[in-house]
Amino acid sequence: TCARASTSAWTRAWVPGASTPAAAVADAASAAASAGNPIFAPIRWGFAASHARGVHGSAARFVDERFTPVLETPEMDAEYEKLAEEIRRSPKKRQRFLLLEALRGTRLKPLIAAEHELLKEEGAYKPRALKTRVIDVNRTCKVTKGGGLMNFTALVVVGNGDGVVGFATGKGKDVAMAVEKAYSRASRSLVYIERFENSTIFHEQEAKHCKTKIVLMPAKAGTGLRCNQIVESICEMAGITDVRAKVIGSHHPHNTVRACFEALERIKSPADVAAARGATVYRI
Repeated sequence: TCARASTSAWTRAWVPGASTPAAAVADAASAAASAGNPIFAPIRWGFAASHARGVHGSAARFVDERFTPVLETPEMDAEYEKLAEEIRRSPKKRQRFLLLEALRGTRLKPLIAAEHELLKEEGAYKPRALKTRVIDVNRTCKVTKGGGLMNFTALVVVGNGDGVVGFATGKGKDVAMAVEKAYSRASRSLVYIERFENSTIFHEQEAKHCKTKIVLMPAKAGTGLRCNQIVESICEMAGITDVRAKVIGSHHPHNTVRACFEALERIKSPADVAAARGATVYRI
């Protein structure tokens, strides 16, 4: 445990010439990064950061020089350089949030765990042959005293254009990460849609999800896709070229996609109906 010391005295002791505690931590991070230890910068200068946030006395802790080795990458180095520059240019309230973020290593978590998250949580199997359509991207912002924290949710439909189709949602710190997660999940939850002559559906089918009702109707060859944009994207991924559809009630993208998939999965071919009844189908 260290003796009580003022903020300015402590920051001058650690980083000579520092004008403010925030600048001291920023300079310390830059110095550690240039010395080849960017991952240790926010930990090594934790005491100065705690004083910059107004922590004194018994709450202060001495940070020793023993650290757990962590694999360093150029991306981590660049991220801490960017963080140090952002701390210098930010107002005081924003500086406190960034200093706390540096101490916790929040900036490095996406860099370190991105590949592991995709391989372990989402699975290593990612077939790139599937076509992709991004149906909806939603952005949320959690307001904190240090600034807004952005998060994105993407709704994606995938398919091979020949009866195989699937959908899923994914969340991430940016749009690309959210779409990648949604694609990975959708590629592992595929369904096969029965089609008549590989162009339309066998019969009219209805489905409802929440306050969204959808009616799918078969159409003759050359009719095309007479439906809204969301249903059109799903039909294209499933390889359906001729169909008419009507969406009744709420047109929310998520409800529309789920209602459409429920309707498509309920479609049965004559062979399926015959097998359920124990009959035999003969083509005349």
